[in-house]
Amino acid sequence: MCFILYPDCGLRPSYESFLKTGKMTAAGRYASTGEFPWHVSIQSNGRHICGGTMISALWILTAAHCFAEEVPPDLTVVVGGIDLSLPLEEHKLESLIIHGNFDRMSMENDIALILLSSPIEFSNQKIPICLPFIQDVNTWQHCWVTGWGTTHAGEMLSRDVFPISREQCLKRIPQLEENMLCADLEKGGDACQVDSGGPLVCSYWNTMRWFQVGIVSWGQDCAEKPNHEIFLSVYSYRGWIETETALMWKPFFLEGMDKLANSELPSHPSFAADPYNPISGQPAPSH
Repeated sequence: MCFILYPDCGLRPSYESFLKTGKMTAAGRYASTGEFPWHVSIQSNGRHICGGTMISALWILTAAHCFAEEVPPDLTVVVGGIDLSLPLEEHKLESLIIHGNFDRMSMENDIALILLSSPIEFSNQKIPICLPFIQDVNTWQHCWVTGWGTTHAGEMLSRDVFPISREQCLKRIPQLEENMLCADLEKGGDACQVDSGGPLVCSYWNTMRWFQVGIVSWGQDCAEKPNHEIFLSVYSYRGWIETETALMWKPFFLEGMDKLANSELPSHPSFAADPYNPISGQPAPSH
């Protein structure tokens, strides 16, 4: 078995500033080169249909609802850029894994994995995202959703969002399923401009590292104010991701992500309650 090592997850080496702002639009602002190097475009017949994220050289994380009951044979994953009108690197699919308990009506278990037929060769414009090490939404800072949305076929858009607790969200959306979380879009912008299957990414303290907290699942009517976008909680599915990738004999965490040590992250009381390694989701070594 051949394992492919790659740069540390969740970093942005070609992005100039941690809190840099870009050209603003009604839906947020245009993303800058290298700002979200983990985001990919899932396409059918050359047309963007959903977003996704690299979690390793061979695995893409996205939403189950992006795919109809019959998956088109011409699906590709486009990586390495923010402008879909330009020629970008394309990868074919070897396999698509949709959660076995995905419910298209309730959107429960809205998660899928794509196994690429060839590995991504990582660069400053192509870097995997980290998986979250804790569930509490109050842990995260500077959260963003990104994507090409429903009306922009070219440049990627990004907008800051504000994750809210499940308890708060249930007051407004009582039908919210388990393992889902909400982000508040009240402060301007348009919920219709985010990608289904795309990521909700957040930073953690001053580590300069980004984690995928959620997968864009569904949203309220764009005319409603305040808007809420509903995300699948990635933390809740770490075990499923690890199991499914391992069953294909290509476990993502063995391709380099597990080399990151607990000591890299600043100490925080929440770590004591979490028995898992903050990056790979594997049991932390005993001391």
